Amino acid sequence: MNDTRQIIPIAGLVATFAMSAYMVTQLSGQTAPPIGDVRTAAIAEVHDAQGQPLLRGEFMAVDEEDDDVERKATLAPTAGDADASGEAEIEFAKVTPAQQEVEFSVRNLQPGTMLTLLIDGQTIGQATVDRRGRAAVEIQISGPASR
Repeated sequence: MNDTRQIIPIAGLVATFAMSAYMVTQLSGQTAPPIGDVRTAAIAEVHDAQGQPLLRGEFMAVDEEDDDVERKATLAPTAGDADASGEAEIEFAKVTPAQQEVEFSVRNLQPGTMLTLLIDGQTIGQATVDRRGRAAVEIQISGPASR
């Protein structure tokens, strides 16, 4: 009976370590900050693990408030999954254009799919589709200070 009391806490501890290792692996593999300036980017794409394009869209100026510039691309399916969709967004402040934010949000994709996120053919990050068919990534990057 003493053996049973020791096995339960040990099993719980092992499960906690396993879950922690899994989460760290998932989070550390999500993004890789790009090198360069994305303020004038034209195309956003989402590829699968084999490099096949799943979604693609062109950036358009959406909102230019007093201090911020925002550009969005509506991501449409390129082939295969016709109900897949998403959005990519670039945002930066006019006073600090070197600080840029890139966001990708996709839905209705196959759960567990590894995605590569690209802007103008340059890989800027990766994500894994969750069990509900969605993935979202927000990346802070630093581009050149001058325009």
